[in-house]
Amino acid sequence: MKSARLWGLVLGFAAFQLWLAAVLPLIEDEAYYQLWASVPSAGYYDHPPMVAWAIAAGEWLFGATGLGVRAASVLMGMIITLLTWRIAWRVSGDEDTALRAALWGKVMLPIGFAGFVATPDPASVMFWTAATWALVEVIHGGRLAWWLAVGLFAGLGVLSKFTNLFFGLALVIWLLASRDGRRWLPRWQVWAGAMLGPLVLVPFAMWNASHGWAGLERQFGRVGSAASFSLMRLVVFALSLALLVTPLVAVQAVRGFFSQQVPRLMIWLIAPVMAYLSWHALRHEAGAQWLVPIFPTLAVIAALATERPSWIARWAAPVGGTLGLAVLAAGFWPGKVLIPGHNPFTQVRGWDPVIAEIKAQARKQGVAWIATNAYGLTGQLNHYLGQEIPVWSVIQPKRYLFRGPLPSVLCDQPALFISRQRFAGGVPYFARTRPLPDILRKEGDIVLMRYYVARVQGLRNTPYTSCRSREK
Repeated sequence: MKSARLWGLVLGFAAFQLWLAAVLPLIEDEAYYQLWASVPSAGYYDHPPMVAWAIAAGEWLFGATGLGVRAASVLMGMIITLLTWRIAWRVSGDEDTALRAALWGKVMLPIGFAGFVATPDPASVMFWTAATWALVEVIHGGRLAWWLAVGLFAGLGVLSKFTNLFFGLALVIWLLASRDGRRWLPRWQVWAGAMLGPLVLVPFAMWNASHGWAGLERQFGRVGSAASFSLMRLVVFALSLALLVTPLVAVQAVRGFFSQQVPRLMIWLIAPVMAYLSWHALRHEAGAQWLVPIFPTLAVIAALATERPSWIARWAAPVGGTLGLAVLAAGFWPGKVLIPGHNPFTQVRGWDPVIAEIKAQARKQGVAWIATNAYGLTGQLNHYLGQEIPVWSVIQPKRYLFRGPLPSVLCDQPALFISRQRFAGGVPYFARTRPLPDILRKEGDIVLMRYYVARVQGLRNTPYTSCRSREK
C-alpha cells in the first residue's frame, strides 16, 4: 500500500471528516451513544456495545467533544478504505482497479460523507470488510491462519451491529453449498475460526442472560411482526440504495453480479443480507442504509466489472463526490433549512439559545434535575447539561440499564420536565405539575422543534423501582 494516490485519498477524506467532526454538534443518536460511553458495558438495550467502546476511546484522547465522540469513526473510515483497496488488489492484481474500488467506496454517501458520525455503522462496516479481506487472503494467499482472523472479525462485527450476523450466515452457506467452499471444510483452521467468532460474543451473551435478554429485545422483537405487502416499498428501497451507493457505481455493481471478472465468493457474501432486506422491504419500511456493511464489497464488485477506458470509470467518482457534497451543503447550509423535518441535519441546529434558556429556567425554578421522556432528547440534554445538572428519562429504564436506577434522592426533588410531547392535563409521571413557557429551537425564523416545559415534583407511576417506595 505504497501508492501516493491511495494515501492521498485516505488522508484527504480523513482531514475533511475530522473537520466536520469538530465543528458540527452531535445528532440525537450520537448523544445517546455518548451517554452509553459514560458507563462502558458489555451490553446495551438497542445495539451491541462496540459503538460505546469506540466513543469512550475517542473521548479518552480528545475529551467529551464532538471530535472525541467521532474520532474512532474517522479512524475506522480510513481502515475501511485501505481494506477495500487491499481486497480489490488481491483479487485483481491491478493497482488501478484497486484504487478505483477504494475511491468508489469512499464517495458513497454513508462512508465518505457521513462516515464521521458516531453510530454502530462504522465499526459494522469495518469488521465486515476486514472479515472479507481475511477470507480473500486465505483464498488468494493460501495461509490457513487467516481463517482465525475471519472468525475474529466476524465476531467483532456482531459486537458492532446485528446486521453482521449475515456475514456468518453467508460464509456457512458458501462453505456448504459451493464446490469452492467445501474444499476448505477438512481444514482445522476453518473450525477454529468458527469457534473464535462466537467466543468474542461470550461477555455480551452473559450480559444479556443476566438482564432478561434486553440487548436482543428491540432488534429481534421486530422480526416476526406482520405488515401488508407493498411492491412500492421495495422500489423505494432499491432507488435509495442506488442513491447511497451513488448511481454510476450502482450500475457497475449490478453488472458485476453477471461479470466473469468478479469472483463468485464476493456475491455469496452479500447475497443473504440483500435477499433478506429486499424481502423485508416488501412487508415493512426498510432503510437502504441498513446494507451499509456491504458497501465496500459493492465497490470492489463494481471496480472489478469495469473495463478501461470507459466513461463510467471516469465519471463515477466525480458524480458520487458531487452528490455527497451537495447533500452536505443542502443539509448544513448556514442559516437556511433546505431539508426540513426532524432529521440529522436539523437536529444539530439552534442549540446554544435553547441550552441557555434551559439553564436560566433551571436556576429560576430551583430544580435539582432535568426529566425527559425521549431517548434522543435525553442524550442531547445530557451532552449539553450533564456536567451541571443530572438528566434522566422517566420512562424506558431498559435503555439505561448501564446507568443503574434513577437515584432515589431525585425522586421527590423538583425537576424541569422537557418534552417534545404536550401533556394538557399535567405531566402524568409526577404528582405536581406547573407548566412553563415553551422553548423553541430555531434556525432564523424557522421553528425546528418546540419543547414543552414544566416544573414537576413527586415522581410517580415510574418503572424505576428506586422511586416506587416513595410514590404517594
